[in-house]
Amino acid sequence: MPTSQLIRLIVWIAVLGSLIGFMLDARSNSTNSDYPNRPITLIVPFGPGGESDTFARMIQRTIAEHQFLDQEVVVKNVGGAGATIGSGQARKADPDGYTMMLLHEALITAQASGKVSYGPESFEPIAASGKTNMIIAVAEDSPYQSLRELMEAAKETPNELVFAANLGAPVHYAGLILEQDLPGAHFRYTQKGGGASRFEAVIGGHADVSAFSLGEYISFKDGGLRAVAISAAERHPQAPEIATAVEQGFNFVHANMHFWWFPKGTDADKVDLMAEVIRQCMATDQVQEQLALRLSEPFVETGETMHDVLEMRIGKIQSVDATSPDVLPNIPLWVSLATAFSFLYWLFRKHRQSSPVPEHTEHAKSYLQTALLFILITALYLLALEYIPVDFRIVTGIYMLDVAVLSYGLSQKKFVELIRSSYVPDLIVLVPIVVFFVFQSFFSIQLP
Repeated sequence: MPTSQLIRLIVWIAVLGSLIGFMLDARSNSTNSDYPNRPITLIVPFGPGGESDTFARMIQRTIAEHQFLDQEVVVKNVGGAGATIGSGQARKADPDGYTMMLLHEALITAQASGKVSYGPESFEPIAASGKTNMIIAVAEDSPYQSLRELMEAAKETPNELVFAANLGAPVHYAGLILEQDLPGAHFRYTQKGGGASRFEAVIGGHADVSAFSLGEYISFKDGGLRAVAISAAERHPQAPEIATAVEQGFNFVHANMHFWWFPKGTDADKVDLMAEVIRQCMATDQVQEQLALRLSEPFVETGETMHDVLEMRIGKIQSVDATSPDVLPNIPLWVSLATAFSFLYWLFRKHRQSSPVPEHTEHAKSYLQTALLFILITALYLLALEYIPVDFRIVTGIYMLDVAVLSYGLSQKKFVELIRSSYVPDLIVLVPIVVFFVFQSFFSIQLP
């Protein structure tokens, strides 16, 4: 047997062995009725150190210390893009109960602002827990001593004061709500994800103001933050020095809340089990003490009551116009337009350089058709990854086959030659599997 054929045989045996092992492992997991029988990944769509991360790790420790589950919960920080990278990973994870997400109203605000196409309807809500008010804060040496002074300055010099925020997230909405209460006032928003990043921006002089959860403010205030308002109806009993926004003439009453989510399609019994675990955690003395230190209420709701709370939040957020002329430009859109323009210009140049000889003209026309087909196939591939619940490896294999056919020629004869005389079939199978393995194992990124 030729060496090349022997290598191909070995590769295919390895692939088949891996697939059989994967199927047996999946079957053993599905037949085992005990849940959970392996660690559960808890995605926190923010970097370490913020309010959500601190809350997640508090619940993680409580589960482990009280043995509320037979398996550990592993916190995975996936920050970036206003929590949408982490939420996107959680949305596309297998609905087997082993991927969970902790994310507050950012899931609702991102959809309402048009940042992503999905929202709560793409997940199974588990529980709502913890309730903490928001603090509008400036640097300790800031000239603005009150929210009223800050907002008047935003009106006198619109688009000058920099507001650090996760664009499309609750902190961004805090600024938009305040702008609505004082017509003519406008902030200039800058993207800063996570409480720690916003804190650094404010005390470093890169931003004039930002919003923090009450817990974040308690953690950061000794580093140089000063509160100018709290989003409560009345002053907080443990922070009576902070005036409410209502006192200062602004209708900004809001308490941030943590929501727990499973991917859509997760079994109801797994949702109920995890909801009970979260309820048990919130009832422990250690959690209640930690929440008291962070001036957060030990609030928890599950079942129908939790769904009612969620619907109320969705309605409130959707009533706010998230369109703001001061938000940074849509960089991905402009990059996409520039790329498309460059590609069209390149096609135009190739067409102009073609010889007017008829056979060359036909060749140029065929080349243009192939290029347009490639664009169409690529667009369909990206749409399939986003909206069709099909494994990444299958969709990518089909896409590679289509590209190979376009590259080699569209005739049936050439297609048969392509399959028989090259290693393209091997690449079509192996490349998606290798990419999937690398991303899953080395980068912990869950592909669709």
